[in-house]
Amino acid sequence: MISPEKAVEIVKDYLDRNKVSYIRVVEKVRTRKTRIPYGAMEGKELTIHTVCYEYEGYNWDIPIFITLNAEDGALLYGSSSSGYLDLT
Repeated sequence: MISPEKAVEIVKDYLDRNKVSYIRVVEKVRTRKTRIPYGAMEGKELTIHTVCYEYEGYNWDIPIFITLNAEDGALLYGSSSSGYLDLT
């Protein structure tokens, strides 16, 4: 199982690779066991880490959550107020 600190590093690396800017990554990580609602692992029960980053908006920051498999650090999906996000 990867540590929460490693999950934050993986998310930061993903954001850097995809040139996502004007953000702030929240260092607090939520870890839990849950059934995956979206993506390739949909329906499986996994232990996950969820990392939040905030995209700088015009009036306020917009939170976006990235969920990783806690066992191997694989990116599973993202979610925001507009729905689920595919991570490439």
